[in-house]
Amino acid sequence: MTTPAVFAGLGPKLKAQYTAALKAGSLLFTESDVVELDDEDIGIPFEVRYAPALAKKPTKADGKGTNDDDARPADKPADPFAPPYQQDLFVAEETVKEDDDDSGESFAILLNKFCVTPRHFLLVTKEFRKQTTPLSPLEVFTAWSVLKQLGAREKHLAFFNCGDESGASQPHKHLQFIPISNGMAPFDSFIDAHKPAKPQTPFQLPLPYANFTALIDPPSSASRPDLVSYLGQRFVELLDLMIDHRRRLSLSDPAALGLDADASEQPTRGIRLSDMSYNVVLTQRYLHLVPRRREKYLTARSSLPVSINSLGFAGMVLVKDERALDEVKEVGVLEVLKQVGLPPLDIVDAHLGEDGNELA
Repeated sequence: MTTPAVFAGLGPKLKAQYTAALKAGSLLFTESDVVELDDEDIGIPFEVRYAPALAKKPTKADGKGTNDDDARPADKPADPFAPPYQQDLFVAEETVKEDDDDSGESFAILLNKFCVTPRHFLLVTKEFRKQTTPLSPLEVFTAWSVLKQLGAREKHLAFFNCGDESGASQPHKHLQFIPISNGMAPFDSFIDAHKPAKPQTPFQLPLPYANFTALIDPPSSASRPDLVSYLGQRFVELLDLMIDHRRRLSLSDPAALGLDADASEQPTRGIRLSDMSYNVVLTQRYLHLVPRRREKYLTARSSLPVSINSLGFAGMVLVKDERALDEVKEVGVLEVLKQVGLPPLDIVDAHLGEDGNELA
């Protein structure tokens, strides 16, 4: 018996609803210019998107409260992802089950109200779950299934901002999706070039900040329960590596975690998963996780904040000020990402394989 597709027919629904919401004025699309900043040393074709109109959008620092997707009054916090949904932004909802005996988890797909990329949409949990909780196996499976279905016509990328320093500002759990116009994200070729000989082994890319990647290549004959288990395990492997790396840093370089180096400090402080900030990028072919030390990069001359979320670690950065754009061009995107990430694993770390990037 063939398992029904998750969110079947989603592509045409997204396009139709986006067109209708844009026409009705329920969705605000902001024009932007994309500046390509190829890194000559590592070859990643970074994209910096300049959108000055977004500088007028309220932020958390304004006390008005906002997030990637909506704004809300400070005196009455609202959850824009809770039913009843704004109908012009609502695309679909579905309860996804691991098997027939599973009660499943309910999700809704909503258009992002404020977008710089057409058809930017969200997968949100129908019941409130905290954005600081890690993705469940069923959530990873649902996101991957959406990517796989949409990829038949247009490649997409999914991302998850988790924690106070990750670029997330909406507490209701959600993943975000954007279409990739040329079919490839900036990091795709770099990951292909550095993937390990054993595809089941997680690995660290040779970058100046900590990062963990797991390739996705499930058996073609895998059942839905097998797929849920497989994808969940791939994600847990990356979480385990991040936790272990933070534990090592707490002993060798506590300042990198914002910890006091005084002997009275406990080495395990700040190791609880719910306290950690990290970004996750998901494509059909890989999971990429980056632990964070801070949300914003401050430009050297102008002290302008550049907020970095998961898209930065997919090779795409958004700036709202021309001076910030000029300074990011000067230092390079890689330096920006280094400053908001954690120090990488040492190449002689016991977790590294003989080639220096495989993780046991």
